Amino acid sequence: MPAAAIRPEELRGRSVAENLTRLGGLTRSPMSAQELYARVSGRLLDRLRLGVAPLPGAAGLLGALRRAGVPCALVSSSYRAMVDAVLPSLGRAEFAVTLAGDEVRRPKPDPEPYRTAADRLGVAPGRCVVVEDSSAGLRAGRAAGCVTVSVAPTREPVAVRVRSLSELTVARLAHLVDTPVPFRSSTESDAST
Repeated sequence: MPAAAIRPEELRGRSVAENLTRLGGLTRSPMSAQELYARVSGRLLDRLRLGVAPLPGAAGLLGALRRAGVPCALVSSSYRAMVDAVLPSLGRAEFAVTLAGDEVRRPKPDPEPYRTAADRLGVAPGRCVVVEDSSAGLRAGRAAGCVTVSVAPTREPVAVRVRSLSELTVARLAHLVDTPVPFRSSTESDAST
């Protein structure tokens, strides 16, 4: 199978080990996932440390949540070294909890990462809103009992779909956890929320 057979969205939200194993198989590399990671991680970390552009609206939303006293968690499928490399670009102080994919036994799409983050925040999963850009993350959040919001096209059932994080406000997110919203498929409109 050629590498072009994998679309980037198929890798988003998956564990690093899973992606490396899959990519290694496509390139027919004799290296293990760990060897492949060791080979590319240095260059990747250098690039990440140069800074990444947060999703549009992320800084404003995180700042508003902080000012409102709403604790936030960053839950990533990436390894801790990668999470730490991008945190300065995202605003390390905006997150009460950060959880990396190599810090859980069962990464996304398993609910363990979101259940762990909710526990560390001291918040019941049903009072958490998971904002995700991957199907694996949306499945993990939903399975953990959280309200899910998609910021990317998806076929996953979610409470709300947005094109940009700038469409989300503290009040809108609070409404999602205070008033249960039935999950909707990607074909239904969320104009009423």
